Amino acid sequence: MLDNQKLILKNSSILLAEDEENLRNSFKKVLLLYVKEVFTAANGEEAFEIYQNHRPDIVITDVKMPKLNGLELIKKIRKENQETPIIVTSAYTDKDLLLESIKLSLVDYLVKPIKEKDLIALLEISADVLLQKVKTVVAIDERNAYDYQNKQLIQDAQKISLTHKEVEFLEILLQHKGNLVTRQTLEDKLYVYEEAPPSALKNLVFKLRKKIGNDVVQTVGNLGYTIKD
Repeated sequence: MLDNQKLILKNSSILLAEDEENLRNSFKKVLLLYVKEVFTAANGEEAFEIYQNHRPDIVITDVKMPKLNGLELIKKIRKENQETPIIVTSAYTDKDLLLESIKLSLVDYLVKPIKEKDLIALLEISADVLLQKVKTVVAIDERNAYDYQNKQLIQDAQKISLTHKEVEFLEILLQHKGNLVTRQTLEDKLYVYEEAPPSALKNLVFKLRKKIGNDVVQTVGNLGYTIKD
């Protein structure tokens, strides 16, 4: 974990929603090694109340919970905030359930039993999301930077306007900078509420590259795309 990631996590709070008491308590102890404060909830309704009262920086929620399940909780949070990093935990590997959760703009999901190294990896991604909020302009490479506040790419000091979909696409790649983001993940996040033809993502990348050049967004075989770290 990089120093800037450690620093922002040490000053961050997490909402942990987990109905199993023993797991909740042990999970909290591990999280407190990395963050400043952990709010815990035993069900979805309690979790949403805590979210509204404390506005935690990161949310970790189980899928199966009483009163309000994890997906319902996330939907309620997303109506108020689209940017809070959210991680889902589940003892189940149901593909449809996980696909539905991915469409809710999550950092990712963890399948129980949770390995600490996997948790740390997602906390690092969450820290990067929080860092992006702090930084208005983030450097991509020697020529390019991205302005989060104005939703613009800056290339050689020239501002380049982007469409809404291009902004979403670029911010997803920046969130996972240095790592592959698969085509399936991008399509799930970009086209949640609309039917899109198979060529939609390819056309989006083609039009974006016409604006900013071919060097910013890298294609990784037939798997997906990345922005080099």
